Amino acid sequence: MKLLNYQINQRMRLIILMNGFYNKSDYVLLMMIILFSITMSTFLVINANFIYGIVIKYLDLNDKYHVSLNVLLHNLKVMTDFIQDPFINGMNLTPYHLSKGAYEHFTDVRKLVMLDYLILALSTLYLIITWYKKIIQRELWKLTDYLKRTMIILWLLMLICLIDFNDIFIYLHEMIFPNHNWVFSPKKDPIINVLPDQYFLCCFAVWFGLVFLLLIGFYGYGKLQIKTNKH
Repeated sequence: MKLLNYQINQRMRLIILMNGFYNKSDYVLLMMIILFSITMSTFLVINANFIYGIVIKYLDLNDKYHVSLNVLLHNLKVMTDFIQDPFINGMNLTPYHLSKGAYEHFTDVRKLVMLDYLILALSTLYLIITWYKKIIQRELWKLTDYLKRTMIILWLLMLICLIDFNDIFIYLHEMIFPNHNWVFSPKKDPIINVLPDQYFLCCFAVWFGLVFLLLIGFYGYGKLQIKTNKH
């Protein structure tokens, strides 16, 4: 039975290659699925305040720095609201004070988040528009091979990042923020003391997991279409 299914799958792939079934719209759809998965995962992680709550309790940040749990969670909400709303001016992170450079860094982060949300909106709109043709009419299965390869690459990248997270984290910041305002001094910006590397590592891991889950969802639906198309 497994051999028969394999032969059928190989035959379907051969038919695709011979008849040129992969067209530009298929590749655009693949790109939009990947972009949607990345940007949606970013949106979810930014708003997943529970991750910070877990890190606070695990590292005893509130006791270590003599700040209440409620204050830490409130300040995180202030920061996430700021980077998600271009109309907010200033941040009140009592009892912490932000230097000019730190504030500029949060402003730079907000620009990236706005770009992320723009791509999320456009990719979502595209997927909605093409939903009937590519998904309801059972054409998503043509992308299963590419989605599988994408997930394999994703897992390899995740392993590399987790092995040497700190160096990669610093390298990405140096590349994205060349003005170096992302380097916080604990004396000038003590807020960095309660934003440990472990928090960003957890966010990074959750983000990778969400991207993978979204991609595997599209992949699974495509595989289901293959089974349905056999009958």
